[in-house]
Amino acid sequence: MAAVLLLAVGGVFAVAETDTDTEGGESDGFSGKPTGPYYNVRLWEWADGMCESMASLKALRADSVKEADRLRGKAGDPASERESGSVAATYLRSASEALEDISRDFGAVDSLTRIPDTERLRAAYAREIDRVRPEAVKLADADGLAGLAARERIGRAERVTSLVASIKEPDPSWDHLIHRDGTFETAANSPGCLAVRQAERERRSEPPEPEPPLLPAADGTSVAACADGACEVRITKPATRVEVRELTLEVDRDDTEVTVRHSYPSGGAVRVNLSGEGARGTFGRGGGTTVTVELKAMNEGNAVLGITSSR
Repeated sequence: MAAVLLLAVGGVFAVAETDTDTEGGESDGFSGKPTGPYYNVRLWEWADGMCESMASLKALRADSVKEADRLRGKAGDPASERESGSVAATYLRSASEALEDISRDFGAVDSLTRIPDTERLRAAYAREIDRVRPEAVKLADADGLAGLAARERIGRAERVTSLVASIKEPDPSWDHLIHRDGTFETAANSPGCLAVRQAERERRSEPPEPEPPLLPAADGTSVAACADGACEVRITKPATRVEVRELTLEVDRDDTEVTVRHSYPSGGAVRVNLSGEGARGTFGRGGGTTVTVELKAMNEGNAVLGITSSR
């Protein structure tokens, strides 16, 4: 039995044919033969989920291209390589988390059983994401990254950028189906798809975000001022080496946390994570120099460390 459903959309009535009784199971509420004017809740819900998932994948691809460029440190420059190693670790975490989220998003999109191309498109995206996701997650494992040298972290990140770049578009693609099939043309005008396109236009027209303000520090960015055992320095790079008397501190900074690490000549290391103003860490050993590092301030672009020492 069929019924005609009148729906008010933006002040205009639209017509959709729905099945109220079917043999062998429930209807998915979609005839598969849209005629204008046309509106279908299930189709728009499907399209909303697809457009949002595809937008997340597009953002990950763009970020991976940008990160691949950043990872290319100067050959033979240990400081540059170490900075790239810190960038690599941050990217590995964010890319693996993004792939997990995108996989869940595509998996949550309901299939429309009467339009096979909708499920083929969704399943093709899901397969491609799940093809690369397990390896990317494994490469980003925090325990595995902890003991790796910068060069090894960079190698892992380069592998993940390659994996992301290898994700193929389904054939036929979403754009191809829009031009071939009126159902997909209707789907492309769902509220979620329109919102995604509007957000993309706004991002393209927005001016670049201003750089975070520089935080005041008595010694500026001159880590050389720490050599005598006392300084207040501003850390702007993701990775910085600081010499304090006879101790060497390796400082990694991201937008929310500073990690300070000291390795002992005889083996072993001490690592302290500073994530709040006033947080402190102490390094050294009995009978020698002891160094205390305090996180005095930080924002998305820089952190200020107060460093003192005693013998």
